[in-house]
Amino acid sequence: MKGYGLASVEFNVPVTTDTVFEIGSVSKQMTAAGIMLLVEDGKIDLDEKISKYLPGTPEAWSEVTVRHLLTHTSGIKSYTSLSGFELSRRVSMEGFIEQLSPYPLEFVPGEKNIYSNSGYNLLAYIIQSQSGEPFMEFMPKRIFIPLGMTKTTNRDPQNIVPLRANGYEWRMGKLGGRDGNLTDLMGAGSIVSTISDMAKWEAALRGDAFLKPESKKELWTQFTFNNGELSPYGLGWRISDVRGHKLIGHTGQTAGFGAAIFRYVDDDITVIALTNLGELGMGGMIASSVAKIFIPSLSLKNFKSIDVDDNELNRNIISAIRGLINGEPKEEFLTPQLFRSQASQRTRLANSRFSAFGDVRSSRLVDRETNENTRVYRYVTETQKRLLLWRVEVNENGKISGMALEEEE
Repeated sequence: MKGYGLASVEFNVPVTTDTVFEIGSVSKQMTAAGIMLLVEDGKIDLDEKISKYLPGTPEAWSEVTVRHLLTHTSGIKSYTSLSGFELSRRVSMEGFIEQLSPYPLEFVPGEKNIYSNSGYNLLAYIIQSQSGEPFMEFMPKRIFIPLGMTKTTNRDPQNIVPLRANGYEWRMGKLGGRDGNLTDLMGAGSIVSTISDMAKWEAALRGDAFLKPESKKELWTQFTFNNGELSPYGLGWRISDVRGHKLIGHTGQTAGFGAAIFRYVDDDITVIALTNLGELGMGGMIASSVAKIFIPSLSLKNFKSIDVDDNELNRNIISAIRGLINGEPKEEFLTPQLFRSQASQRTRLANSRFSAFGDVRSSRLVDRETNENTRVYRYVTETQKRLLLWRVEVNENGKISGMALEEEE
């Protein structure tokens, strides 16, 4: 454990192991643990309809279960893309359900996995209804205080939190403060913590005193979709295989903050990173980079190339990657929406850091899959100084509809 950099740029205050950071969606695993404690108490059934626990839910949600909320398979629209849910409004449980009810389900519950912060706010309300205590009284009483996580609490700006870090964003080529118009994240991402407290959280997950073995097994079991296929998500945790290494983890981002907990369970290695820099995804980037020090086989250098199935598309993708890195988006290969995004001043500035990596030496196909009507390709690009792993989405018309940098080293 160690602190690096500044908790406050304005006051030149260094980060220590007691600096308090927002952990964003890493909070979800703690909300899920709260639900499992109430399952152990006999107060919640994971496969019960949420209408049993929450008053006033609409008929459209009648088939949604607690498990659906936990696994992002409910179909309930994520409220963080909507207006009216700002923290300053102090929306009640009844108001939250009422405001969200008019929006139709995005899919049949259990059919697919689409990330929804709404589900985790509703889970926090279920914890309240079944425990008889406000969410942020239940969590310290049943989880934080028993585990010795004395610095872990609610991020609400109205609270005085000693040693709380300031949040920052890198925008328009310079560092600035975060947007103060915060969304109310409650069970979805309202927790602040320290690296020392997060180490206690990890120790509890490894031990036998917190949660029964069957409860932890539930947390770390992938959800099975209605068609029998497995989701990449358990209960508050993402579950994946990274180059032959099982990873149970999660990242989190709020305005001005980024966090990650990556548990490489078969290697007995866990890396936790908390940062006060938001939109760049720095928490996950730091955590994956540190993991490679202990598990060298995770390196992008070990990705094996696979055969190309469409030579023209392969050339177009490689050209589009080069264009993104060089700040010259290739309009002819991209959907209009993606081109507008890449051509915007904000994106160009964000990507300007690539110029420090040197010339592009090569890009090679290392993975492909199909999700409904979208083909997904992964390419490793080698520059003079860095290796970059790209996720590229191609629509049914052969146009590139999405490009995201998943990893770099």
